[in-house]
Amino acid sequence: MTQTQSGPDRNPQMERMQDRLDFARKLQALTNKIHGTDNITQIMLDLSAEISELFQCERLTLYVYNKERGALVSKVKTGIDADKDLVLPVNRQSIAGYVAATRSTVRIDNLNDPAELERIDPELHFFNQVDTITGFKSKQMLAAPLLQGANKELVGVLQLINQHADGRFDRVAEEGLEALTATLSLALAQRIKSTALLPKRYEVLAAEGVISAAELELAQRWAQRKNKDLEQVLVEDFHVALAAMGAAMAHHCNLAYQPLAQSWYPSAELAKKVNRANAEQQQWLPHSQEGNIVVLVTTEPDNRLNKQNMNRAFPYNELAVRFTTRTEFDRMLNLSWPGAR
Repeated sequence: MTQTQSGPDRNPQMERMQDRLDFARKLQALTNKIHGTDNITQIMLDLSAEISELFQCERLTLYVYNKERGALVSKVKTGIDADKDLVLPVNRQSIAGYVAATRSTVRIDNLNDPAELERIDPELHFFNQVDTITGFKSKQMLAAPLLQGANKELVGVLQLINQHADGRFDRVAEEGLEALTATLSLALAQRIKSTALLPKRYEVLAAEGVISAAELELAQRWAQRKNKDLEQVLVEDFHVALAAMGAAMAHHCNLAYQPLAQSWYPSAELAKKVNRANAEQQQWLPHSQEGNIVVLVTTEPDNRLNKQNMNRAFPYNELAVRFTTRTEFDRMLNLSWPGAR
């Protein structure tokens, strides 16, 4: 892809070979960087300019396949608002969707030529809403699927947009993209496997717009790297409001949210029913009493053993279980048993 100066003594075949060698060397450097990180979203943001330069294209878009949604979700989009994900169904109607559905690489020399698109597939269309919003003009595209394993499991799609030099992507670019997507497929598959450890309750924060999906993933990585609780990272480093977090997660658990009110003071009588060590270990404690109804707060509402312990501690009361955040729960613990550890 690198343009070599021609001269009377230069052999065109040697020039092409040198171009391929230069391209392969730069591509290998990129793949080494990708393999050397555990944060693919961030490394793609950092390397998007290098990838674009290597392939002599203006922009790129990386989509990751979301199994739960059955759709492609953009994770890196140069030149587009990074706070808003693009979501595309896996079907033959869009270019990325077609590449994902057919597991095939597609090169389009003129995105605005309906005949060229129809030759690929009669259902295929180029949706230019992004161009309309940004004012960017997409002309050519080279798109390849990210496939992993013997079963070619879909991981995502990478698109290169607008080739600078010749106005079209050549065979060298296609071969290079295949090599790059093989590296990205492995890296993304490993990353998706690790993010599967993310508790489902935190996913609702992205679904309800409390924090973007990309920020949530970065927060998880940061928490793992610093060996800190994810909620602590979200509150302290990503400045997520406790009230918004608690309300969203409580709604996901189908429970009422119990914040820590400034006027709240623990009941000594209720605190006698459970000791601090058990409350801390089991992540529930008595909050208040309204007649015969005892209000309990917990950060682990799906724990069946906790429900048994709650009923055992208050066998003659009607229980109202509410959700609270870990941060607020720890503060309630300290107020209920000051100085006790």
